[in-house]
Amino acid sequence: MPGKTPHTRNIAWAISLGLLAAACVVWASLPALNAAPVLRVTLFSASGMAMLGLIFFFPKTTDRHARLLILGAAVFLRLLLLPAPLSDDVNRYLWEGKLVLDGENPYSAPADDPRWESRRDVTWHAMNHRDQPTAYPSGIQWIMAAVTAISPNLFAFKVLALIGDLFTLLLLLGLLRHHAAPLRWAGFYAFNPVVLIAFAAEGHFDSLMIAAFVAALGAVARGKHTAWLWLGVAIQIKLVCLILLPLFLTRKLLRGWWWLPLVLILPALPFLSGLPEWWNGVRNFAATGAFNAPLFTFLASAGLSLDIVRHIGVVVFALGASLIYLARWRGMSLIDASLWLMGTLLFCSPIIHFWYVAWLLPLAALRPSFAWTTLSITTGGYFLAWWTQAQHGWWGYGHGIATCIWLPWFLAGLAQHRRLRLRSCTKFPLEKNHLSIVLPVLDAQREALPFIRQLNTDAEIIVVDTGASTSFQMLGARLISAPRGRGHQIAAGIAATHAPWILIAHSDSTPCERWSEIITQAIDRHPETALFVFGQRFDKQKLGTLLIELLNEMRVIFGGVAFGDQTMVIRRSALDASGGFPEQPLMEDVEVSLRLASQGRVVYLGREWTVSARKWQRSFAPRFWLVVRLVASYQIARLRSPAHAAAVSEKMYRMYYAESWPSGDATTHGKKTPRQQFFLPILNFFCKVFR
Repeated sequence: MPGKTPHTRNIAWAISLGLLAAACVVWASLPALNAAPVLRVTLFSASGMAMLGLIFFFPKTTDRHARLLILGAAVFLRLLLLPAPLSDDVNRYLWEGKLVLDGENPYSAPADDPRWESRRDVTWHAMNHRDQPTAYPSGIQWIMAAVTAISPNLFAFKVLALIGDLFTLLLLLGLLRHHAAPLRWAGFYAFNPVVLIAFAAEGHFDSLMIAAFVAALGAVARGKHTAWLWLGVAIQIKLVCLILLPLFLTRKLLRGWWWLPLVLILPALPFLSGLPEWWNGVRNFAATGAFNAPLFTFLASAGLSLDIVRHIGVVVFALGASLIYLARWRGMSLIDASLWLMGTLLFCSPIIHFWYVAWLLPLAALRPSFAWTTLSITTGGYFLAWWTQAQHGWWGYGHGIATCIWLPWFLAGLAQHRRLRLRSCTKFPLEKNHLSIVLPVLDAQREALPFIRQLNTDAEIIVVDTGASTSFQMLGARLISAPRGRGHQIAAGIAATHAPWILIAHSDSTPCERWSEIITQAIDRHPETALFVFGQRFDKQKLGTLLIELLNEMRVIFGGVAFGDQTMVIRRSALDASGGFPEQPLMEDVEVSLRLASQGRVVYLGREWTVSARKWQRSFAPRFWLVVRLVASYQIARLRSPAHAAAVSEKMYRMYYAESWPSGDATTHGKKTPRQQFFLPILNFFCKVFR
């Protein structure tokens, strides 16, 4: 029934949760970090795939129930990982916490200095890099001392990491709600194997830094001056957040800046005498070694020395950061700028441990990223470092494995941002939230009347038929005629109105609740957006239609390409700047998405409208293959030129309506191609099995 969550979606989500939970149980059962490295890679990658199921198969429910479901599943998975072995970094947390608690200065000498000989306990022996000065800022030193005072054991630091982790999730849910984004996107963080293993299993305190930074983002979103306080806390936990400081130097955020020096200076005063040694530790940490880094892998593979690679990395980061700072000061949002800046840092860094990816995952949840989601799956290859150690006696791996980890990340980023331009320069005029609705139909009297009654709106409604003259005045709608083909009809409807926003709907759909309020809120929260997409859910759902929903949603989120069935809301000024609505009979929705993506953001609202599944109920496999083939062919044709793609769409229109076999009899429409002869039996088999 429309409005209720189909059982198929519930079952798919429960299976995804079960698979991820099983992976967590197996992971937690492994006795040590160096145990079964190949199995760990498999578990990590499988967990990443299960994460996608938990996000894209999320049940259709209220926001309140969605929050409870996300939080409940997140806590459940983290509890399963509590028995997992901790990272050896946690030994340093405890050891330095004891130093501070006893009134010692941890910056005064490295851990293996003779002055600490009396403190060489079990924790000291389990530490790594004892010969190097500590690089931890003074803020985290006080936090480690406080945890040690409460409970002087390693497990207490895992609890600390979990507190920061769950605090981040709570803040992220609030930010998603504030930005009118789907709450289920919190799953890019909550169910991410990078986050689960880094914090719930290994206990890295980076979760505290992430929580502080997300709190700063939340303060900015609410217009609070405490953003500077939370930014200072993030820097005091992990010095890497210092690069984010210039992003806050805008006229709107400058008030309250005095929080920052207070937070940075006061905790450091008791350690003042050791700060030069601490700075040496920071420089030594940044200049030692190279491992698992994309730019390093590429340049080192070309035979360049480590020193040259480091210098190139510094130069590339400086140039990239300068462009991002400039874009931010010219109007780029803080979230986008932070995501690009942290991503640039990881790209240029010589050493990347897997949990560093967690630094930007809350940002990637607010701005879903194909690249960082892909890396969340492939970065499981990190654990092959222990396989190398067991086989060859050294910890790490060569450029081949690093390439397998990072190449999919690069290709995914290229696919999502292939039309990237400096959108920070895009400033749309201030526009009223006035909306017109364009409704293309083939039989206005039969299709449009029920749908218009469901809309229940005062907005202007323009029904575009292919020649009918039925009157809609009693329902407040206006009827115009246009040549057959949705592209021609929609273009005629848009030309008939001067509204700054145009909603394009299909008459076989059912609007979501409060749809007009959602549009108003989204326009207010996302002023840089050129296209809003509500999304799509089928009224009768089986495995096949669930697959279509999954693919269509991923296409919008990761590729910025929407279908008309997903209910599009277009900004008129962006459409005019991109060349207007394409008057082509097929693939007009794909074409207008590509055009609008060059003008501003494409935002998926995640408030799906229910659409009829009747066209998918028969001949599913032939239709599915046809749609996939047409979309792929169109986008390939567009690489040549938009004009060539428009010409191709004419041929596609004739092919689509010649091969759409609504009767289920494919043989009456000509001989099948070799590709159809190969793929259609396979697709039909799976459809029969799962139907």
